Amino acid sequence: MRIPGAVKAALFAGAIAASMLGGTLAFAEYMQKKSAAQSSLSSTNSPQSPLVAQGQHLFLMNCAHCHGDDARGDEGPDLHGLRKTDARLSALINNGIKGEMPRFNQKLSASDVQALIAFLNSMK
Repeated sequence: MRIPGAVKAALFAGAIAASMLGGTLAFAEYMQKKSAAQSSLSSTNSPQSPLVAQGQHLFLMNCAHCHGDDARGDEGPDLHGLRKTDARLSALINNGIKGEMPRFNQKLSASDVQALIAFLNSMK
């Protein structure tokens, strides 16, 4: 049985449309979850000082891939309600934890680390 070219073209176009729709819906769901996580972070820290806001931005860019967008943990631990001194947090961020967390002393400035610490401390 031979399938006419017009039918093949219609089937091909339908398959492309279906895959594009699936990708669009998956992306929309991802963005909705990311927005909810960021909204959750923002609502727990309102009103934010500029230092906390800077720390949140740094967290999302450098830490969220392990600790989760909401800092509730993923590969890395939950960071809410930490009971560590600012000096200990600074040492952990700068020096990392061998085999568990990279060191950020070459990537982040001292003021960046202080902003991250302000953000972490805001999540009590």
